Amino acid sequence: MKDIAAKLDVSVNTVHKAVAGKPGVSEALRAKIIETAETMGYHRNESASNLRRKDLRIAVCLPSATKEGVYFYSYLWKGCTRYAHEQRDHGLSFEMLPYELGRYTDVLDELLARLEAGEHLDGMIAYNPISDEECAALTRIVEHGVKVQLIDGDKPQTGRFGAAIANYGAAGNLMAEQAVNLLGGRAAAGNILLLSGDAYTDSHYQVARAFHAYIAEHAPALKVEDLPGAHADVDRLRAELGHRLAVDERPDLVCSVFAVGSETVADAVVEHDLVGKIRAIGNDVFPESAEALRRGIFTNVVYKDPVGIAYRASKRLGDNLLWGIVPEDDVCRGPVELVFASNLDQYCKMAGIVSV
Repeated sequence: MKDIAAKLDVSVNTVHKAVAGKPGVSEALRAKIIETAETMGYHRNESASNLRRKDLRIAVCLPSATKEGVYFYSYLWKGCTRYAHEQRDHGLSFEMLPYELGRYTDVLDELLARLEAGEHLDGMIAYNPISDEECAALTRIVEHGVKVQLIDGDKPQTGRFGAAIANYGAAGNLMAEQAVNLLGGRAAAGNILLLSGDAYTDSHYQVARAFHAYIAEHAPALKVEDLPGAHADVDRLRAELGHRLAVDERPDLVCSVFAVGSETVADAVVEHDLVGKIRAIGNDVFPESAEALRRGIFTNVVYKDPVGIAYRASKRLGDNLLWGIVPEDDVCRGPVELVFASNLDQYCKMAGIVSV
């Protein structure tokens, strides 16, 4: 089928639909595919096809989209469920395993116990592990023959099949370049407060590191102060950020490398009546950050396309399980872009966000 797809410049999935008599292919294209298959000596093996009727099983294990997870993780779920919906009649079945932050190891251990009891699992889409315990549990799952595709980070030592991430270095550079522009260019002097997230989360750490490196090289007169902390520290972040914005010597610019931090920044700017008086750059497009950009609370937002990341991760794993397709690069890096109020609508559409 891959040979036929290459000859006709169509997807393997299209060839499969055509020869299997499935909907979704025009009759003209179906006839052309079948004619080409016959010319190339292709004969459908009905016995093998019938043996394959049992769906391949994939587990999706990501942080829950509830509470703070609605700002970012909900979009990872949206990408995975979009692909799962497309594949419901194509030989793949999905089990969704959301977990509350802090309970990742528990969920992995529960899944591992099922595998050790004889349950079969073909693939898994999993959030990038942070702790040694999470890495060890995922490694043991891989050792049970499960192909694991990581999202939002990479730990090659787990033996994973691949990883899908945003270009975090580019995200940090993009945010830093705009920060320099807003503060007056390469000769600018001033203070930037950076909500740098969790240093143990790959995406947070890499964006923050790239931000610092860009400022140090291109605008060394600017001073960057980190305000670390992530989802478990939201109340502390709100309090500390509020204190920094309430004093006379407040920063000239506030940036956040992650979604929850962005929402925290937007709330603090409004609370302290600083809209239009202090510049701010957020990360990730969600309803609240989109509204903050429209209202001028944010000057810009960095878009990392979590829906697309999760969709591509799911498709790469599904294509391998169904068709044996091995990507040229085991790490898929998605693009990042800088969002302004003037081009916001197109990014909301990409993320499936309804205007608020």
